[in-house]
Amino acid sequence: MSNHFSGFTPATINFLRELSKNNNRDWFNERKNDYEKFVKQPSLALIEVMNGRFDDLGVPYISTPKASMFRIYRDTRFSKNKDPYKTNIGLFFPYIRQKSENRPVEAPGIYLHIDANEIFIAGGLYMPLPDQLRAIRERISDEAQEFLTIIKHPVFLQQFPEGLKGETLQRVPRGFATDHPAADLLRMKQYLVSSNIRQDEIFTEQIIDTIEAKSLALAPLLNYFEEAIP
Repeated sequence: MSNHFSGFTPATINFLRELSKNNNRDWFNERKNDYEKFVKQPSLALIEVMNGRFDDLGVPYISTPKASMFRIYRDTRFSKNKDPYKTNIGLFFPYIRQKSENRPVEAPGIYLHIDANEIFIAGGLYMPLPDQLRAIRERISDEAQEFLTIIKHPVFLQQFPEGLKGETLQRVPRGFATDHPAADLLRMKQYLVSSNIRQDEIFTEQIIDTIEAKSLALAPLLNYFEEAIP
């Protein structure tokens, strides 16, 4: 497939909007060609372009169909919601210094979300495993200043003005000083950033530059996590 990506189109948004109103197999199967043309093909083209862009930049984000593209089909086995399809595009670029096709269960990375109502780029660690969380907290406990320098950097805050977010514990976890200067960071259970994207940005190649800018701003934080996680 050609790696030319010229943007998603209003037809992409329209397909996702209609799918959210007609989330059933008959409707989807009749419009499988529309899904391929307006959703899957441009997503794969963007993944291919970002793979080259990340290589050129020398940052270890992985951008491959296997690692980056979420399936449109929902896993309904354990969900009360039995709708068979996701109504959004989700592209994930894991940050892995030891490059591998196999994405770890929960890798730090950056994520592009597109649905009919909102578009955003998010990143960080969404659901760290217990041993990952422990390792990150231990590094923050020992090297809080380095962490604070990263999340207060002007470039980081320019790209993610709301700063670091995520669910937190009410108390500092056991084993860490309750009066630690970075106690608020030790209480975090997730380390997330998010930034809304204007819809018109995805209709041109501008989204490539936007992903690049945000991925570069986020890289020092993801690198901090990667170094902490055994």
